[in-house]
Amino acid sequence: MSQATHSPRLIDVARRAGVSLASASRVINQTGPVSDTLRAQVEAAMAELGYEPRRAAAPPLLSEHTLALLIMDTVNPFFHEIAEGAQQEADRDGLFSVLINTTADPKYQHRVLDTLSQHRLEAIIACGSNLPPQSWIDFYERARLPLVVMNLRVSHPEIYSIVVNFESAARRAAQHLLDLGHTRIGYLPGPADAEHTRQRLRGIELALAERGLTMPPHWRPETVQSMEGAFQGMSNILDLPADDRPTAVVVYNDFLALGALNAVRAHGLRVPDDMSIISFDDIPIAAHTNPPLTTIAVPKARMGRIAVRWLRQQLRSDGPPKGGYTQLESPLIVRESTAPLRLR
Repeated sequence: MSQATHSPRLIDVARRAGVSLASASRVINQTGPVSDTLRAQVEAAMAELGYEPRRAAAPPLLSEHTLALLIMDTVNPFFHEIAEGAQQEADRDGLFSVLINTTADPKYQHRVLDTLSQHRLEAIIACGSNLPPQSWIDFYERARLPLVVMNLRVSHPEIYSIVVNFESAARRAAQHLLDLGHTRIGYLPGPADAEHTRQRLRGIELALAERGLTMPPHWRPETVQSMEGAFQGMSNILDLPADDRPTAVVVYNDFLALGALNAVRAHGLRVPDDMSIISFDDIPIAAHTNPPLTTIAVPKARMGRIAVRWLRQQLRSDGPPKGGYTQLESPLIVRESTAPLRLR
């Protein structure tokens, strides 16, 4: 595979000198004590590559020392837990991480990627995106930056993926509701064009099919992308006749479940007496809602740490990054928002 040429970066200097990224950074930026031998190695590598460090009164926001963390929603704490885990790990290498809000708009996400491909970043972690795998492959071929994509399997030899099997997780969530006696189960989805939205739906439908059941289309909106949207989506379900609406709903994530909980209360009903709700992510507030949410836990901080550890291996090695993927566990956390079906 041909590799696009680019100006030498800090990672190239570190590899040529045979030292860590952090050591090269200390020499170039004079941010810590170094031995004469180390300094000579790094300076020789700089000369061989023609590397010219940027000089400024303050480091630019996006530079070769920057780890960019792309998130879709600055309000949802799911992304901040990933970012916190990544930053804790990145501190060991002297990397500065910056959060970039891409929003859920695919067009804007492409604009962000086009902009980032022109900067001398050290690496990128996509904490959440509804872009298809090919978009990330195209971006990598342009930018040639170490890249980790979360919650999306990207089949490329130099891109790393960290995923949760949301189809299996949603199947277990639906099975939990079925085991409680619920046979009418709805779904509040996330972005319609996101693969992990479809994965959840497939998991629910598999669990229902195993019991000879189906989900009518009017028990699931086409897309829900905000707390207000979840409130409206759940309200539309609750406006159905009592004998033609679900008794339990699987919600795309905990953040959207907050809107669903409010909708149930606004209709004069109670969770879980009149409606059981189960969601995904196990963000901190999930244990403190009224009632506390039953949810599928996603190891968010661990995802961030694993991403940076993979990047560390790539930055310290010769040659192009080596791709692959890590699939993480997603345990069911049973709380008070689900309960056995009440016979009416």
